[in-house]
Amino acid sequence: MQARSTKFMRDIARMFEDPRYPNATVVLDGKELPVHRPLVCKQSEYFEKAFKEAFVEGSSGVLIFNNDSGAAHWRVLKYLYASKYSDDLSHCFEASYIRPMSLLEDLKALAAVLLQQKLQDLCTSKSFPECIREVYVTTLENDCAMRSAVIEVATEHEDLFKDLIREGGDFPVDYFTSVVFPQRPADSSTHSQPSGLFGSTLSGTNRTYPTWR
Repeated sequence: MQARSTKFMRDIARMFEDPRYPNATVVLDGKELPVHRPLVCKQSEYFEKAFKEAFVEGSSGVLIFNNDSGAAHWRVLKYLYASKYSDDLSHCFEASYIRPMSLLEDLKALAAVLLQQKLQDLCTSKSFPECIREVYVTTLENDCAMRSAVIEVATEHEDLFKDLIREGGDFPVDYFTSVVFPQRPADSSTHSQPSGLFGSTLSGTNRTYPTWR
């Protein structure tokens, strides 16, 4: 049974970009990507609503995105098929930016995990403050997962963020809130242990799309 389930998931992943059985098309910055409506819409309320409106309007089931977010949309669609996501830090920013549209909470959590892992690697580099700026620019104020990943790393390396604190904005507010009012860890005897928002072991995928490498 396990082997059958594994094969089924592998076959689903192989359907991504497969031109043989699609029943809809997503156009990303002018490039057509064949998709399978039942698979995509079942997992994403955003795509379900978008395709429903497209067919109501009499189109042939084509969604068009021309706002320079094609690479990010492509990675979200790939996640819907393969349940894997690139571990590139810039892709985490993209996923967070378009997540409110695709309504994928698990992808948001996964992106936060990847982000924190990358920030731990970059915390001593000169590009770290710029990464923090990028996170706060590309996330919504209520995007607690992504911003919490930043704050958790920042509190461990406070000497590196004096310039960012002087700049003001949401980052110093979140930073000092975390320091002055730290959250008390949940009692493991009364609460179930989380799967590890900042501690999961994640694997990427070697498949790439030729246009957005």
